[in-house]
Amino acid sequence: MANIVLGIGSSHSPQVSSPADVWPMHVERDKIYLGDTFQQREREIAATIQEQLKPEVWQKKYEACQVAVEHLNQVIQDVDPDIIVVVGDDQEELFWDDVKPTFGVFWGSELKDLPHPPEKEHPSLRPVLWAWHTTDKTDHYPVQSDLAHHILECMMTEGFDVAQSKSQLAERSLGHAYTFVRRRLVTHRVIPMVPVFVNCFYPPNQPTPARCYELGRALRRAIESWGEDKRVAVIGSGGLSHFTLDEKLDELVIEGLKNKNAEFLKTLPRERLQGASGEILNWVVAAGALEHLDVNYLEYVSGYRSPAGTGVGMTFAVWQ
Repeated sequence: MANIVLGIGSSHSPQVSSPADVWPMHVERDKIYLGDTFQQREREIAATIQEQLKPEVWQKKYEACQVAVEHLNQVIQDVDPDIIVVVGDDQEELFWDDVKPTFGVFWGSELKDLPHPPEKEHPSLRPVLWAWHTTDKTDHYPVQSDLAHHILECMMTEGFDVAQSKSQLAERSLGHAYTFVRRRLVTHRVIPMVPVFVNCFYPPNQPTPARCYELGRALRRAIESWGEDKRVAVIGSGGLSHFTLDEKLDELVIEGLKNKNAEFLKTLPRERLQGASGEILNWVVAAGALEHLDVNYLEYVSGYRSPAGTGVGMTFAVWQ
């Protein structure tokens, strides 16, 4: 029987890997994303967060993120699981408008991260592209396809109609929710992965927090019913709140995680889990799969980067 021996939660935002002097560059993307709302928010909250926007504060927060990432990296290296199950979201990388599954599992032999030439990326992303993607060659990510196949079969009997995918279209690349894990968190060796996809972003078929938590519980049952004697780590990739930083929402999520409060996490306000903040759902799935473990490390960095309160609730956690 396989066992889940480790849980990891990590933000994968480019801001996590951006030196402090790059943080203002991300604001240009915020303005595009928020449109007229950016100026409205700036008028409403700029005066309340001025202390958060000082270069020396940014530097300390950047350093705190690097310490947290290195801690997660070291924990994974110390535990050295046989397989990682990564719960993440696809942002029109593998799945375009032809199909966007609410939940999905890939069970082919490998996924590929295609080259991402820096000149094709937004200027704010070029300094941190290394944390997400290869720039000049194709990277190969081996998939633990037999476990992925078993999970798919179990999900059918559990009542989850999970989409399956076994092949990768030539022009589509593995998403950054998954590549960040290998490029920053699992660097000591290549560990086979099972990618689990959650539609965090795109209406109208985003799942509810309750459905995500129950998916996590079903995921644990599936892993533990697999006949191979393997040690598995479950990793929730993304979040917490962004592009608009919502510290109160992040506090609710963290409280639910630390207290293992299933009902609390299942009833998180869905209207606040829209856009990029929907990546909190990846953590909710992970929490459902990791009920038998305790959160013994959690670092939260409120990464405000503009007078409009844009930024990321950068969060890093370990369940053991």
